[in-house]
Amino acid sequence: MNRFASKLQASFTRFQMELRRADPRVQAYRPGRMVWPDLSASRDISILDMSQSGAKLTFGEGAILPDLPGEFYVFVHGRGGSVTRRIVCEKRWQKDELVGVRFIQRLDEADFERLVAADPSAH
Repeated sequence: MNRFASKLQASFTRFQMELRRADPRVQAYRPGRMVWPDLSASRDISILDMSQSGAKLTFGEGAILPDLPGEFYVFVHGRGGSVTRRIVCEKRWQKDELVGVRFIQRLDEADFERLVAADPSAH
């Protein structure tokens, strides 16, 4: 496949994924922490984008990638580094350092707006 066709295919795949999503995603760029359900392990993460029903997370390029459990907690950090919200997540996909998650309980609109509007520059 030539370069143009490859880029076109990738754009089409992203478009199809957006159509399947229950809620539109917005860029979040939030710091957070992923914690295993038995509290045996945790990792710093960044939340790249988020909707009321899910998010895309990253461990950062070059990070040692953990063997993720099917469900885990994500703690989203707010202003001053305090934890704003604990969210129970289900892993839907993983590609290298990127992880797609579904929130077990959908965020209400007020919580979602507060999380994506919080100032990440304080970290």
